[in-house]
Amino acid sequence: MAKRSFKFVKEGGSIPQQQDMQSTLRMWLDSLGNGSYVLTVERVQKPRSNPQNALMWVWFGVIAQAWSEATGRAITPQNVHDAYCMMFLPVTMPNGTNLPGSTKRLSTEEFTDFLNKVQADAASEYGIHLPSPDEALYSQFAEAFGYSA
Repeated sequence: MAKRSFKFVKEGGSIPQQQDMQSTLRMWLDSLGNGSYVLTVERVQKPRSNPQNALMWVWFGVIAQAWSEATGRAITPQNVHDAYCMMFLPVTMPNGTNLPGSTKRLSTEEFTDFLNKVQADAASEYGIHLPSPDEALYSQFAEAFGYSA
């Protein structure tokens, strides 16, 4: 059997096309043969946004600079990305080894949670203030790393 789906939006507590959906669902259910089925309703997740991604890379630039100054070693924003993905998005391999996960497929909500964890860790563990997009420091780092402020 082919998978069937329809998208809808609930706004103001109601679904505008509810009657059409009920008719379609009734038709689909009537056409099913005997057997067990699963009906799933899931919220559509928006992928991370470009502004979120730019914010992340600006923050990783700020952290990389602070870590480089503290250690005397050249630490890149990519190093910071990998460290935080290992910390907050680890992927466990079959042999038990952990690898850094990825932010690429996170929804906007998941990405916000990731950024909040990064911001909290940078502040509590390293005393690093991560600038918001309306601060001059953010603009300086955004320009330096090629992200629009």
